[in-house]
Amino acid sequence: MSTNHSTKKSLYSHLSASERGEISAYLKMGKTPSEIARLLGRHRSTISREIKRGSVSQVQDKNGKRIYSTVYFPDSGQRVYEINRRKSAYHKLSYCSQTFFKELEKALKTKPRCHSVDSFVQTYREKHPLEVIPSTKTVYRYIKDGLLRVKPIDLPKMVCIRKRSKVTPKATKKILGKSIEERPETITNRSEFGHWEIDLVLGKKTKGEAVVMTLVERQTRFAIAVKLANIVC
Repeated sequence: MSTNHSTKKSLYSHLSASERGEISAYLKMGKTPSEIARLLGRHRSTISREIKRGSVSQVQDKNGKRIYSTVYFPDSGQRVYEINRRKSAYHKLSYCSQTFFKELEKALKTKPRCHSVDSFVQTYREKHPLEVIPSTKTVYRYIKDGLLRVKPIDLPKMVCIRKRSKVTPKATKKILGKSIEERPETITNRSEFGHWEIDLVLGKKTKGEAVVMTLVERQTRFAIAVKLANIVC
């Protein structure tokens, strides 16, 4: 088994089958994911995800008791990786199942239509797990590029989709006097008499309801409360 102590690795490169074998060997030696990451020159999150991906639950019978454990198998990790890779890759039109496209065109042009693009993709994928099926997003891309007989006008939802415009906040904000953050230090540390804070105490905000105005002197904390007939007094 080769040991690599270098942390230099090409960016965004996928784990190889040999590296998965090394992960399995290191786990049997009692190494932690962080230690394995340093030995392989990988990020610890990559190793943790791979261990989770390739772990299989097992049951052992010891003294009449069932003991459940999780064991990492490199073959299982490689198989799950290859399945996910096939699902995530952008498939060329010629690489995908041609039967799928024929059935898709038939389903979308049937009146009344029972399937959307997304529901048909999911249903067909469940019935034909061994065929290469593009994702819903890829099918929409094929339709938009004119690679299928189905046109955007045949899909009302696709025609209605519009890009959201970015909302730019207005810079003309009304400034009402100086900010409280700009007050002098003598007011902040309460070292000078004569600075008052004013506030309003509102109820249920019913129109015409009375409110209470409070004034507090910052140094002495002397407070005055005055009842007002309404908020516009």
